[in-house]
Amino acid sequence: MTITELLTKISELTNTQNTTASSYPTTSKTRDINLALDNYFILANSATGNWRPADDTNLSDYPIVYGDLVSGQQDYSFTVDEAGNQILDIYKVRVKATNGIDWITLEQINQDTITDDQLSTVNGGTPSQYYLTANGIFLVQKSNYASTDGLEISISRTPYHFTSSDVATGTKVAGIYWVHQEYLAIRPSYFYCLAKGLPQANNYKITLNEMELAIKKFYKDRNKDFSQSITPETISSI
Repeated sequence: MTITELLTKISELTNTQNTTASSYPTTSKTRDINLALDNYFILANSATGNWRPADDTNLSDYPIVYGDLVSGQQDYSFTVDEAGNQILDIYKVRVKATNGIDWITLEQINQDTITDDQLSTVNGGTPSQYYLTANGIFLVQKSNYASTDGLEISISRTPYHFTSSDVATGTKVAGIYWVHQEYLAIRPSYFYCLAKGLPQANNYKITLNEMELAIKKFYKDRNKDFSQSITPETISSI
């Protein structure tokens, strides 16, 4: 669905108009579509397995960021990718070896297991382990060499959000699978009708829960090369 079609669908579900004077104006609908898009990727990334992360197809680069490896430095902060999208989670960390060619995948460990001797090591050689704190990656073994773009971080991130320019043009499509596009209209419609005390909110709630289960199942089953265990689940964004 294009942004125009999503706005029209929400108008039909909520009996409102796509105008600035509406009880549910276009700016508010666009905001809520973007919130639904954020929630979509939370659902997707909570369920995705070996083929991860789920990512917005409107973003032109892969969900990988690079940083310089600094000799003797332990902590590295990563909050946004190169395009300014917020980093939500980190899945894998690699460092470039001293030969400047090979890559080494680091083992993530629990911060509570690290000894004082490990943390006091100024130059530990080649890093092999790391732990996460807030938006930071902490190398357990500090490198004794520098490497430009020597840190490679696989991430999940916020999606592309619709803008007022997209609304004016009307042709932009959310970067998610086409079978899930309607979710971006159902979720805003449910919360609008719930807030207004409208009777159709109950039906939209059922539809929303069914859609969210379907989204999670889709991403859980996405990689057919790996078997996935199936467990009963109920979810709700309410």
